[in-house]
Amino acid sequence: MKGRIPEELVDEIIQHNDIVDVINEYLPLKSAGSNYRALCPFHNEKTPSFMVSREKQLYKCFGCGQGGGVVQFIMEKENLDFVDAIHYLARRAGIQIPETNITSEEKLRMETNRKLAEMHREAATFFYHQLTSQTNPGFIYLKNRSWKKQTIKQFGLGYAPDQWDSLLKYLLDRGYSRNMIKQGGLATTNKKGTDLYDRFRKRLMFPIFNVRGDIVGFGGRVVDPEDKPKYLNSPETAIFNKRKLMYGLNIARTYSRKMGSILVVEGYTDVISLHENGFKNTVATLGTSLTMDHIKLLSRYTNAAVLCFDADSAGSNAVLRSIDLFAQADLAVRILTLPEGMDPDQYIKDYGSDSFEKLISQSPTSIDYQVALVRKKHSLATVEGKIHFAREVANILKKLKSAVEKEAYAARLAEEMGISKSALLSEIQSSDRKSGKKYRHDSRNKKQKGVMNINPMQPMKEDQSYLLAEKQLLKWMLENLDELDTIKEFIDPKSFFYSPHSIIFETIFEHRQQLKKNPHDFDLFEGFKEDFQKVIQVEIGHLSKERVIDRYRLNYKRKKLKEELDYWMDRQSQICAQEGLGKDEKEDEMLKIGVEVRRINIELQKISLQKGGGENGKQ
Repeated sequence: MKGRIPEELVDEIIQHNDIVDVINEYLPLKSAGSNYRALCPFHNEKTPSFMVSREKQLYKCFGCGQGGGVVQFIMEKENLDFVDAIHYLARRAGIQIPETNITSEEKLRMETNRKLAEMHREAATFFYHQLTSQTNPGFIYLKNRSWKKQTIKQFGLGYAPDQWDSLLKYLLDRGYSRNMIKQGGLATTNKKGTDLYDRFRKRLMFPIFNVRGDIVGFGGRVVDPEDKPKYLNSPETAIFNKRKLMYGLNIARTYSRKMGSILVVEGYTDVISLHENGFKNTVATLGTSLTMDHIKLLSRYTNAAVLCFDADSAGSNAVLRSIDLFAQADLAVRILTLPEGMDPDQYIKDYGSDSFEKLISQSPTSIDYQVALVRKKHSLATVEGKIHFAREVANILKKLKSAVEKEAYAARLAEEMGISKSALLSEIQSSDRKSGKKYRHDSRNKKQKGVMNINPMQPMKEDQSYLLAEKQLLKWMLENLDELDTIKEFIDPKSFFYSPHSIIFETIFEHRQQLKKNPHDFDLFEGFKEDFQKVIQVEIGHLSKERVIDRYRLNYKRKKLKEELDYWMDRQSQICAQEGLGKDEKEDEMLKIGVEVRRINIELQKISLQKGGGENGKQ
């Protein structure tokens, strides 16, 4: 936490930062009488209307209206708040800001963190010199990527030589202690804890900056395909927490307002390639899933984000996990999907930057993306397909806070399905009720005058045993991680009715090794921690794999049949309320519905008689 900065010191800092000199570092100013003129950095224009006055220490754009003093300019240009802008200008002027209202322990912590950041900058200098002073595998890798020298310098890329203690010796020579080098994660000890050696060796090095421009950690990529792991990050330290940092954000934040959003991709190389091609609003996580901390960080600099993850199932699940987090943070998000097997760099090489820009502009909203995934699962050419499509779409749309958005999506999707908008909106309302308490459609219990009414004759009370069966399956998987491959032979992850369970299912497979070390690692289930908690808490006794799978399949089939039954009962209500339909026609339709209802009831009765079809989860 920053202490209060005395007003006198603020005035001194401003006086030592001449507005003409500061702005001239960002854009070329040309003399215009007693003032200076340039093209405005805050909007696109062809004729200069941005004026700077040295006498008044003010700037003003007569095109877009932006104006203020040197602090305001830095706040706007660097996307900083007032205090950070003052610190920024203080560093530029070489003025030390004393910390006040803090304890001696806090002051010591801040001084240690400053030294750690300073040491990381020294390490970055070492790695950069190693990369550029001689031919090495890192240099060859970058040459093959065709990245420009300016880009390499801007991102501070470097190379860690294939030696055990080259960085260690370099830092020791510059006065850093062995303890601090180890504390900063730049060196590690052997298993006995006796010898200290470099953490990064024979790797291309990516310095990781915080938003203020301090180097707080590194990511190292192998240059030999035989080496493992492919990426190695700094460990968690006092200044490095990968859940609260995003690669490239120190640059992207200054472009986010101009470009309207921040583009989130999966890796360091994607960020650099996109920056090279003009997409300087690009960032990436540091090898982790997006967390709420990441999204809160993004929301400080933009009102909208675009996610560009792999098109495979792991990428889709990562997107679905993230969508709920963005919704919780009220940050708009769109999803850019590349052809499977392609990364942004390869796409731009094949199709060009303009084509990629078009993909961004046409990227669907989070709702459209989720609906598209559901559309792939169900055929709208069949009644059953329409039923399941409508149910899943209703579960997606019910999360929308805006009634206008909800109705607009419902109108479009209802037309696609060939049903009325009111029917889909009714389904959304029913979905909302189902998630809270038991429900019923009163219309089912009302007899229409002169028209027969079909009794659904449900053999079981309305329950959520399918949710219990899904949780029991997931709990069994967590307790039997070595047998996961046999489970996937029988269970399709798309068959889960409750979408968070599908994501938990895929996450267990994706992170099974981490879960072996800690089966209750909640960080892997960011955005679905409550659902994961419920999975952990469910009782499964000594259920065998066969028993768990049978229970899941029976409840899956029963849930499908109940949804089909709901459809036909809704259809009955629509026919009863339909005007312009004669009594005989209504009777014919009712008879058809009756046949379907009886068929479904027979199937449901069979399931209720099968062993394991109960709802209590006991053996």
